[in-house]
Amino acid sequence: MKTHKICSGCGENKTVEEYNIQRQGKKGPVYFGKCRLCLSAYSKKKYKESDPEILRQKRRKNPCNNTEWRKKHKLKKHYGLTLQDFFAMLLKQDNKCKICKCEMKNPQVDHCHKTGKVRALLCFPCNSSLGALKENTNTLYNMISYINDYI
Repeated sequence: MKTHKICSGCGENKTVEEYNIQRQGKKGPVYFGKCRLCLSAYSKKKYKESDPEILRQKRRKNPCNNTEWRKKHKLKKHYGLTLQDFFAMLLKQDNKCKICKCEMKNPQVDHCHKTGKVRALLCFPCNSSLGALKENTNTLYNMISYINDYI
């Protein structure tokens, strides 16, 4: 296995750790021709030389700039939910917060931080409160007692 490689940018003999992996080949990783430093400098130079209109068009076409795509990606990555799962939960709850029963403008996915299991959809204040209390039931009981003492 190769341990060194000559950079096509600066011409220096460098260890393979100084290169980015381009792809995995049959015999192991295939590295870029330029070391990380030269590749970074080359990329910055090409970006500065690019036509601003072409860059603008690329940004517009990028799926990450689509709010629906970002929502779908976040639901899948963080909670393992599809957009259909999310809307099914919303319909099942009649667009009402599971705790305070208020109408939700921007439903939040509530999940257990230990197991990662999704529980329900909550309004922002209820979800934030649970998070701030670190889901500690003793603290919740103490808060209820405190409020009852002053009613």
